[in-house]
This record gives sequence, structure tokens and C-alpha cells, in this order.
Amino acid sequence: MKSIKTLFFLLAVVFSVNIFSQKKSTKNETTKLTILVKDGNNKPIPGAVILFDNVKQKRVANASGYFKIKLKKAPKEISAFSSLIGVKTITYKGEDSIVIKIRRNNDDYFEDTSDEKIASAIQFRDIYDYLRGKVSGVNISTSNSITIRGNSTFSGGRGPLLILNGVQIDESSFAQIVPTTIRSVKILKGPEAAIYGVRGANGVIEVVTAIN
Repeated sequence: MKSIKTLFFLLAVVFSVNIFSQKKSTKNETTKLTILVKDGNNKPIPGAVILFDNVKQKRVANASGYFKIKLKKAPKEISAFSSLIGVKTITYKGEDSIVIKIRRNNDDYFEDTSDEKIASAIQFRDIYDYLRGKVSGVNISTSNSITIRGNSTFSGGRGPLLILNGVQIDESSFAQIVPTTIRSVKILKGPEAAIYGVRGANGVIEVVTAIN
């Protein structure tokens, strides 16, 4: 009888230790992740900004393009941003080591309509109609959602940065722009939008009007 009690006691001790070890292991479990950021020519990009689920990390890629971190919670998406090249977002699948390539858009361009006569804008009902009719490289949905063709999606499909007379504005203010007041429109993406940093990752639309 005594031996049976002793056996049960030992089994209980072993079971308790096992549960404690599992809890401790789960609590302290982290994932070591190494990210290498390269350009289209497979050259490392030093100083690349890393974002997990659109949250900017405090550190950037080192001089060799490497970024190392211990993750307590795995992100769904990882983005790498270079102010000189652009941005690339990938889906994270639990890898220990990944390579993110940021490619420069071959069709990056700069468009200025300042030479157009303001009178020609009378035919357009609003700024969205104006962009559809006069500015190439821009997609506008029936709900007036704007995307810039050939530009990487950096932040969950958000539209481009909107600038009116040098000041950032929201979509509601952008919708109030009167076509006949427009002096010029510039579409920037990739390297051209780098002057705006992360804010310009989805492209930039700069509008200058005759009424400041």
C-alpha cells in the first residue's frame, strides 16, 4: 500500500514539473527573425525602415542591409521602406530568415499639367473628373477612391498622399478643389515621392491652384 502511495506521489510530482516547464517555455517563447533588404540588383539597402503590420520599428537595417529582432508576437505583414527606392510589403509565414527586395518602378514619372489652359477645366465636374480626363497614371473608382498605377501598396491599400499648395489635406478637402482653379498637378511615386518619406509610400498627388 505504501509503495502505491509513493508511486502516485512521484507521478504527481513529474506531472506538475512537466506542466510548469511547458508554461514557462510558452511564456518565454520568442521567434528570432533575420531580414535582409535588397534592391532590384541584389545589392543590400542600408538604413531601410522596417515595419511590422504598419508599425515602424525603432531600429533600421544595418550597413549590410540586415535587420535582426526577437519577436514575441508574429506579424501578419512585414514592410521594408527605402526613401531612395520605394517600399515592399510581404506576408510573413513564420520564417526565421527572409529577404525583401525593393524594386524601383521602371515607369516612375513626373507629370505637370501647368502648361494646360485653365479654361479647359470647365468641362470637368470635380477634381476626380479632372484627374480621370487629364492625368495619366491614376486610377479612380466609381466611389472616388484613388490609386496610382504601378505604385506599391504600402499601408493596407490606402490612397496617395494629397498635397494642396504645399499643405497636406484630407480626402474631404481634396474633393472641394474646383477644377477651374487648378494651375498644375504633379503625380509622384517611387523615388519621386521619397521626399515625403513613409507618408508618400502610396504615391503623392500635388495640386497647385490659382487661389492660395
